Amino acid sequence: MISYEYSLQRKLIIVTVISDLVTDYRVHKICQTLHHEGYRVLLIGSCRKNSIGLKERDYQTHRIKLAFHRSALFYAEFNIRLFLWLLKHKADIYLGNDLDVMPATQLSALIHNKPLVYDSHEYFLGMAGMDQKPVRRLIWKAIEKMIFHRVKYAYTVSDSVRNLYRRDYDKKLTVVRNLPFRENNHQMLTPEEKDWIALADQKIPACKRILILQGAGLNAHRGVEELVYSMLFLDEARFHLLIVGGGDIFPRLEKIVLQNNLEGKITLIPKVPFTILDHFTRQAHLGLSIDKPSVINHRYSLPNKLFEYLHAGVPVLASRLVEQERIINHYHVGTFIENHHPEHIAQKITEIFENPCLWEQWKENTKLVRDELNWENERKIIIDIFKQVERETVTY
Repeated sequence: MISYEYSLQRKLIIVTVISDLVTDYRVHKICQTLHHEGYRVLLIGSCRKNSIGLKERDYQTHRIKLAFHRSALFYAEFNIRLFLWLLKHKADIYLGNDLDVMPATQLSALIHNKPLVYDSHEYFLGMAGMDQKPVRRLIWKAIEKMIFHRVKYAYTVSDSVRNLYRRDYDKKLTVVRNLPFRENNHQMLTPEEKDWIALADQKIPACKRILILQGAGLNAHRGVEELVYSMLFLDEARFHLLIVGGGDIFPRLEKIVLQNNLEGKITLIPKVPFTILDHFTRQAHLGLSIDKPSVINHRYSLPNKLFEYLHAGVPVLASRLVEQERIINHYHVGTFIENHHPEHIAQKITEIFENPCLWEQWKENTKLVRDELNWENERKIIIDIFKQVERETVTY
């Protein structure tokens, strides 16, 4: 009989995700956790024309170059190329991240007769714009039904999303929240990154209250346009907004800033690696997480940026999304907007800093969030899932 400890060290997990890997910190943490647990890990993602370089990691990575970068052709090309690649590379366990990689990942697992684990990062069919594209939604719905009919091991990001999938498919998913490490676990900055940060820091005034909004996938439903317009109602001598990320709306934000002469109030920084993002977050005085609840996927989400802010000791101003409202109220680390009118957002920001004692209390309370809600605790759930997979598929 093969010893469990020996087989565990030799298991290869192939992890698939459609992102270019640079800013997908959830996937990175899970891969790192599995690597440190003794698995061999190979992470596969995409490489697009605007993708930045990927630093070496503890585990192996591979990025598939694509000709298409938008629309249905992008998803189709990635899954075809991914499937062909996976046919030649057999794993002991497959881990697919989100529905858009599952056609290729599940088919490969079936062909190789190996177990499949599904990490649903969101309520996929509730994404922004999906209800306006009925044909696309029908296709993804059919794919999702097929996935949930066959997949045995699945987990997701929040209680609310888990409940939605249980309602739809009578499937009980585990919850693995996307929490930061309690102790800073980022790689050291390279000399080039240090130079880049030094240049960017020159645009960020040291004597003002820094407001920050993170977001690798900014779109019209994230409240970001309204946030930019809110700066028209804030004192330039007191406040500066820092937006770090990317997405469909980023070019639109650049135009709004120029058209309204907001260059002195707002700094836009394209998406950056985890380490650089953390550097900017720790300079902020207030984190913004104001996704609109009109989109079902947002309404029940638990945004990554919420925890990134709180772990950096930054209180938050947020919209009333079910999951993040629960966290903010429980730990008393911020407050909420009641609508997305720019004047209202500006008013709430002003009120926060007119009460410095309350802001200081919120900041102090972020320490409890860091101590209780961290990846060092959450990672145990991931380890248990893959140990279960191993126990139920062990070969004698």
